[in-house]
Amino acid sequence: MTEHSLDALYIMTEQEKDLFQRALQTLVTSTFIIKQLDKDREIYRFVLSNYGLCESYLACIGWNLRKDEHLGIIACEGSPSRAVSLNLEETLSLLVFRLLYENKRLEVSLAQEHAVHQYEFHEKYTILTKRVLNKTRMREILHRFKMLKLIQVIGDEVDPDTLILLYPSIAFIVDSETINDVHARIEELTGNKTNEEDTEDSSC
Repeated sequence: MTEHSLDALYIMTEQEKDLFQRALQTLVTSTFIIKQLDKDREIYRFVLSNYGLCESYLACIGWNLRKDEHLGIIACEGSPSRAVSLNLEETLSLLVFRLLYENKRLEVSLAQEHAVHQYEFHEKYTILTKRVLNKTRMREILHRFKMLKLIQVIGDEVDPDTLILLYPSIAFIVDSETINDVHARIEELTGNKTNEEDTEDSSC
């Protein structure tokens, strides 16, 4: 962490104080600030311009700040107790979404957002895991990933034609150095003979 004086807090304008407060609230409550989101764009620029200050402020409560300007992501990491636990189906779904994100990233497109239809995700999940998500689990997983600020669902979660926007936070937590191992990780997880679907398997 780069040392940075907190004195700048006392000379901020009212507008800067508002942006600082909004930025910290967003990081603490939802982990990610995502540049591509209209509601995050202003505070994304603010944090980048005042990164050392925000980093030092969070360090006071034992949290770390991370950024990836290529992805357009700023994130904070709290204590291990704050880590989000994912069960087996959620972990597999996250890995499948990571592969889909990479596929969309490589496509020639003018669109800034990466998106897939629900049926594309379901088909990819079934092919790679040899498992099928029923409607209830599909809805639960997509809803949870929305809450974690990994995706946005435009429509009913169980409608095959529903569009799922893939946020770069997916690539941020399953980084590019591991993308070549995603298939192997899926095979490793699905090779587990236990049927304890609710077992906590990983965290993010």
